[in-house]
Amino acid sequence: RQYVKKDKQKEGATKSLSKVYELEMAYKEMFGHYTDNLYALVFIQDTLVTEGGNAIYEVSLLEVTDSTFTATAVSVVDSDRDGQFNTWIVDETGTINEIFAD
Repeated sequence: RQYVKKDKQKEGATKSLSKVYELEMAYKEMFGHYTDNLYALVFIQDTLVTEGGNAIYEVSLLEVTDSTFTATAVSVVDSDRDGQFNTWIVDETGTINEIFAD
């Protein structure tokens, strides 16, 4: 059961970050640079569980330059109550990595 929960969490993070990657690539193709604005990408954050929705990851753009970007998906739920929140990142290479496990 714990493994199924972890897989669903991973799926939520990677799905959102894959979408941000696709949108950033399209934005750069159109404008010649990346953006630090999720609204400019027309990325719609699913409603978080803390706000009555189903999403457990909050997506944000961490660092953006004309030629690079890093986006994060940080869990709003501390599954094991250790004070650390599961965090994933994606950059302009499209590589998605977990940087903090929960």
